[in-house]
Amino acid sequence: MNGFPLSPVPFPDPVPQPAPAWILWGLLVFTFMLHLLAMNFVVGGSVIGAVTARLGRRAGRPHHMALVRWLTDAMPIALAATITFGVAPLLFLQVLYGRLFFTSSVLMGWFWFAVVPLVMVAYYGTYLLAFKSASLGHWGSWIRWLTIFIFLVIGFIFANNMSLMLRPDLFRAIYADGGTAHGNFGDPTLWPRYLHLMLAAVAIGGMWVSGYGLICRPRRPEFGEWAMRYGARWFSGVTAVNLFMGFWFLFSLPGETMARFMGPVPVATFVLGLGIFAGMTTMTLMFLAANAPRPSPLVGCGIGGLLVTVVCMVLVRDQVRRGALATMNFEPVQWVEPQWFNIILFLVLLVAGTLTVVWMVRALVLAGRPGTEDGPVP
Repeated sequence: MNGFPLSPVPFPDPVPQPAPAWILWGLLVFTFMLHLLAMNFVVGGSVIGAVTARLGRRAGRPHHMALVRWLTDAMPIALAATITFGVAPLLFLQVLYGRLFFTSSVLMGWFWFAVVPLVMVAYYGTYLLAFKSASLGHWGSWIRWLTIFIFLVIGFIFANNMSLMLRPDLFRAIYADGGTAHGNFGDPTLWPRYLHLMLAAVAIGGMWVSGYGLICRPRRPEFGEWAMRYGARWFSGVTAVNLFMGFWFLFSLPGETMARFMGPVPVATFVLGLGIFAGMTTMTLMFLAANAPRPSPLVGCGIGGLLVTVVCMVLVRDQVRRGALATMNFEPVQWVEPQWFNIILFLVLLVAGTLTVVWMVRALVLAGRPGTEDGPVP
């Protein structure tokens, strides 16, 4: 006897679920979408801000620097929203798939522990850029790119964990190997999963820029028109590349998992098809907006198309997880003892928190630059 079960899936804890599985699943999907939108602003906005800051150093480009200032000032708030909105889906993931997620996290060891200090360092970087940009000099550019690098590393760690938890068949071998830090580096889905997510973040960052231009247009028409076109170029260009990454990710999936999207599971086939259609339609709209004399209607439609795309791709991600775990004979916990008071309290606070964040974003956009220092942004 070696203490390991015959099934590669760890045994569930003898604890009932605090709510029906469909409620937990719905909250997982919804809160993850909120986290995704904020995270895409952080990662995509940071990359766009760094590139735009370099382009804006040339004479006669005041719009570039105005955009960089807004992105820089908004970044600490956006990072706080990303972390806050990231807690809830992580908790629901632990409730539904805790025996897999906890195991993969323990196996990753120091890589997983590194997330918290990395986030703290990145946080300091965003605050330095937001409030001390004029005094940083050339160091500001280094801090900006270092912060981006940290964001990308954090994303890679999460991609490792989310893919490793789908491979319980590897848990025993990794544990037996010893060591205090393991990754899922040999998984053929890891790199396409990671690159698809990061490129999507940059593309959606471009949509955030276009949306900012749309809001600014009544007060600052020249800047608003420029920002809409500039963000549209980022979105359409990066999305065109990311389409190939998406298909790479799809075809890197194990055969039984990929087959779910080819007809046997109608829901999976539908959300994938709708997501691809919505994504390509949105890309076309933003490509047209990048060159349109009046980009506002196209950008507005593009934002709507993007929201549909994000919903579909989150559901596709869920179908990938379901398909991968089905091949491992994973069964969700059936023992349920609902805690309705806590569920209702959470829903009330979720709505209140979401409305508060919406108000904060609106105030941030309408306030312009509230920074403490004037001067060039590195």
